[in-house]
Amino acid sequence: MTAKQKIRDVIKKALADTPYPEKLKEEILVLPAAREEFGDFYTNFAFKMVDSQNPSPQTAALYLKEKILSSAPDFIEKVEVKNGFVNFFLKRGVYLRMLSEISSGKSEIVNPFPAMGKKVLIEFVSSNPTGPLTVAHGRQAAFGESLARILKHAGFEVTKEYYLNDGGRQIKLLGESLRARYFRLKGEECAIPDEGYEGEYLIDIAKEVKDENISFGKFAADYIMAGIKKDLAEFNVNFDRWVKESDFLTGGMVEELLKILEGRGLVYSSEGATWFKSSAYGDEKDRVVIKSDGSYTYLAPDMAYHRDKIDRGYDMLVNIVGPDHHGYIPRIKAIVESFGFNPERLKFIIVQLTTLYRGKEKLSMSTRKGQFVSLRQLMDEVGPDASKFFFIFRKAESHLDFDLELAKKKSVENPVYYLQYAYVRMKHILKFAGENGIDVMNLNPDMALLKEPEELSIARKLAFFPDTVESVVNTFGVHLLAEYLLELAKIFHSYYHKHRVVTENRELTAARIVLVSALLQVFSKALELLNISLPDEM
Repeated sequence: MTAKQKIRDVIKKALADTPYPEKLKEEILVLPAAREEFGDFYTNFAFKMVDSQNPSPQTAALYLKEKILSSAPDFIEKVEVKNGFVNFFLKRGVYLRMLSEISSGKSEIVNPFPAMGKKVLIEFVSSNPTGPLTVAHGRQAAFGESLARILKHAGFEVTKEYYLNDGGRQIKLLGESLRARYFRLKGEECAIPDEGYEGEYLIDIAKEVKDENISFGKFAADYIMAGIKKDLAEFNVNFDRWVKESDFLTGGMVEELLKILEGRGLVYSSEGATWFKSSAYGDEKDRVVIKSDGSYTYLAPDMAYHRDKIDRGYDMLVNIVGPDHHGYIPRIKAIVESFGFNPERLKFIIVQLTTLYRGKEKLSMSTRKGQFVSLRQLMDEVGPDASKFFFIFRKAESHLDFDLELAKKKSVENPVYYLQYAYVRMKHILKFAGENGIDVMNLNPDMALLKEPEELSIARKLAFFPDTVESVVNTFGVHLLAEYLLELAKIFHSYYHKHRVVTENRELTAARIVLVSALLQVFSKALELLNISLPDEM
C-alpha cells in the first residue's frame, strides 16, 4: 500500500463514526503536495464536508484534522490545515524504509499496478501510405507508444492498432503520380495529376517498377508502407494489429452496416447522395456516406471500422489524431453512440503539429509538394531517443517548436542527454561500489544515516512515482511523467555534486548505495515507460 493509500484509509477511518454518507467517503481524494512546505500529501475533502455543523471548508478541515489525530496514525508526523485543505507531513522513517523496500525489490512503487481487467484500444499514427512518415506522424507515434506503455503499467489490457488508409481517392492520385514518374524516367512526357504527389521519394519508387502493367497505386502504397513499418521499428514503436481500410470496402462490411442503419431510420437519400443522421446524436449536421457518383466517402469505412472496434469488446477506445481532425470528432462520436456505445468511452487526443527549426531557419513541411522533413531524416540527424523525448515533453495539445541544434547537443542543456547521463551515472556508482566490495543485494544499513536534504527529497520524489503514473492515466498527459523524470534527475545531479556516495564511512556508504539503487530502479522504469533507451555509456 502506498503512502497515499494509507492516508486515504486514515481519513476513512476518521470519518467512520460521522454522519457523512458512505458514497461521499468513497470520493476521498489524496494528492501529492506541489511544494514541500505544504507537506507530502493533501486532501480537499473538507470542501465536500461543509454542512450545518461545519459551515465552511476551513471549519470542516479543522474538524477532520481533529478526527484524524485522535486515531494517532504512526506514520504521520503532523497534520496542518490551510485554507480548507488538510496537509499531511509524513515521518522521515516512512521514506527511508521505502528506499530499502524499493532497492530489495519488495516495494509496490515500481511494480505494475494490479490488473483491472479493462481493455483499451489505442489507434495512432494511421498515416496514409502516400509518403514517408513525417515529423507530425513521429510525434503521434512517440506519444501513442508511451501512453500505451503507461496504461499497461497501470493495469489496463492494451492493444495498439494502426489503421491503414489504403482505399479511396488518395491512392488513385498516388498511383497516377507514380506512373508519371515512371514514364518520365523512360524519357516520356507524363504530367503529374492536379493535387497529385510531387515528392522526390516517388522517383526512387519508380526506379523499382519493372512492369508498367502493374497497379501503380498498390505498388506505391505497398512500397511506402514497408518503409513506414521499418521507420516505426527503428523508432521502437510496434503495433499489435494492422487494419486495412480496403478490407472494409471490399469485404462487404460497409454495405452491410449501411443496410442495418437504414433499417433503423438512420440512413436516408437526398440530392442523389446517401446520408447518415449524425445530427440525431449531437453532430452539427448529417453526413454524406455515399456520394452522388456512387462512391463511398471516407466516413463510410470509418463507420465500419469503429463498429468493428466496438464488436471486439473494448471498454475504452482511444484515437490519437492530428489537428486537422477537430471536425471529425463529433461525427465519430455520433457513429459510436448510434451503435449503443457510450461516446464518453471514446477518447480523442489531438496531437498538435511540430515546427522544426535549424538555427533561425524554419523548415517547410508539405507532404503533397514533397517539401517536408521525414521522421527518418529526423532520426538520422538527432537520433530516435532525442526525437521521442522532445515529442512527448510538451503537452500533446500544445504546438511544439523542435530545436534540432539543441536535440543534437551532448550536454546537460539537452534534456534527453541529461536524463541518460543521470542513468549512466547511477549505474557507474553501483558498479564502483561493487568493485569496492559493496554488494547492494546484501546490505541492511541504518537508513537513518541519510540526513542530507537532497536524500530526503529523492526519497520523497520516488514515493510520488505511482501518483505520477496515475495522473497520466487520468489525464492522458504523458508529459507529466517526462517532467517528473527531469525533476528527479535534477535532484540527483545536485546530490551527486554535493556528496560522495562511496566514502570511507562504510555504514553511510551502504545507506547511500541503497538510495542510489532505489533511485535507479524508478528511473529505469520511467525511462522504459517513456520508450527512451537505457545506455551503458555516454
